[in-house]
Amino acid sequence: LRTARSDHLDQLESRRMWQERAQVSEARLKESQGSAASNSFMLCLIDGDGYLASHLSLGMDSMLTSSKFNDNLISQGVIGGGEAATRLLDNIRRHIRHIDGAMQWKIIVRIYANLDGLLKKYTYIDFVEEKKALRQFVTGFTQSQPLFDFIDAGQGKERADHKIKEQLNLFINNSYCKHMMLGIAHDNGYVPALDPYKNDSAAVSRITLIEPLNLGWEYSRLPFEVNHFESLFRSQDLPNDRAPPKSQPRQYPTPKQPAQTQGPQKHRPVLAHDLVTREPMYPGPVLLNKDDERVDEYLGTPSDKGEANLESRIRGGSKLCNMFHLRGDCNDAKCPYSHEPSLEGEELVAFALKARLTACHAGSRCRSRLCVLGHLCPHGSSCSRKKTCYFNKVHYVDAKVDHEATVME
Repeated sequence: LRTARSDHLDQLESRRMWQERAQVSEARLKESQGSAASNSFMLCLIDGDGYLASHLSLGMDSMLTSSKFNDNLISQGVIGGGEAATRLLDNIRRHIRHIDGAMQWKIIVRIYANLDGLLKKYTYIDFVEEKKALRQFVTGFTQSQPLFDFIDAGQGKERADHKIKEQLNLFINNSYCKHMMLGIAHDNGYVPALDPYKNDSAAVSRITLIEPLNLGWEYSRLPFEVNHFESLFRSQDLPNDRAPPKSQPRQYPTPKQPAQTQGPQKHRPVLAHDLVTREPMYPGPVLLNKDDERVDEYLGTPSDKGEANLESRIRGGSKLCNMFHLRGDCNDAKCPYSHEPSLEGEELVAFALKARLTACHAGSRCRSRLCVLGHLCPHGSSCSRKKTCYFNKVHYVDAKVDHEATVME
C-alpha cells in the first residue's frame, strides 16, 4: 500500500512538472509568434539608376506629354519626394493586401542610385529644374517614412547592382522577411541573381518584380509575378540627347556599294568602304532599319597604319579592355586587361570594329546604348560560312539606317 501511494505521488508530481513545462513552452510560443508578427516586414529594393533615370515618373512633366500622370514631383524637391514615397507606399499596400496578416507588416524600401550620374544626366538633357531639386527630392523621400531610404550608391554602373544582389541573398531566407518586391526587371544582368530561386516555390511566392517601362527580355522565362505600380513610373524614357533643331535633323551615312572586281577581295568588318572614319560613342544611339531591327552605326574603314598599330599592340601581349577604351567606364580595380595608353583616332575605330566581330546575343532585338558588340555580319548575305557563322540569323537584315530607337535599355 505504501509503495502504491508513493508511486501515485510520483505520478502526480511528474504530471505537474510536465504541465508546467507545457505551459512555459506555450507561453514562449505565443511570445515568439507575437514577436514574429510584430517584427515581420516586407522589403522593396529598387535600382534607381534604371527606374529613376529611365522609368521613374516622379514628375518630369516636360517629357510626359502622353503620360496619364504628369505631376512634376522632382521639381518640387522635398515635397515631391514625400509625395513619391506616399504613392510608392500605397502601391505596395495595394499589392500585399490579399496576403493574410500582411497589413501588419512593416514596409522597408531602399532605392540605390548613382546620384552624381543622375545629376549629369539631367544636365545633359537640360532638365534644369530637376537637376536643382534632385537632392532635395531624395531628402524628402527618405524623411517622409521611417523605413524608406534613398541611398547614393556611388559612381559606377555596378554599384547599385551589387548592393541589391547582396540584399536579396541576405533577406530571402530571413524568416521575418515575408515578401520582397524588386525594381530590377529593366536589366537582364539581375537574372543570374534570381535563377537560384526560380525552382523554389516558397521563394517564387515571396518575390514580386516591379514592372519597368521596358521589361528585360530574359525575365519572360522566370516564374516570378510582375506587378504594375500605378501613378508612379514613367510611360516614356528620359530623352537620350538634347532635342536637335527641327531644321537640322540628324543624318546617318549610307555606304555606297563597292565596285565589282575580279579575283579574291579582302573582307573588312565594315560595309562602308567610302566613309571617313569616325570614333565610336558609347552610350550612343540605337539605330534601327525600316523593320525595327538593330543595325550598327558605320564607322568607316581605318587606315592600314591604324590597323597595324592596333595589331602590334595586341601582339605585344597587351589584351585591351573593351569597357575602358570603348565606354570609358571600367570599374574593375583588378581588371586584367590593358587601359593605358588610351586608344584614339583610327586605332580606336579599328578596335571598335574588332569588338563588333563578336555577335551580340540579343541580335536584332538589342536596344542597349552601351552594347559594343556586333549586330550585323561583316559580310552580310554573301557570307561564305552560312549557318556556321555566329551572325547567321542576321545575314539578311537590311543594314540601312532608317531611324533611332525610342525605347532603350
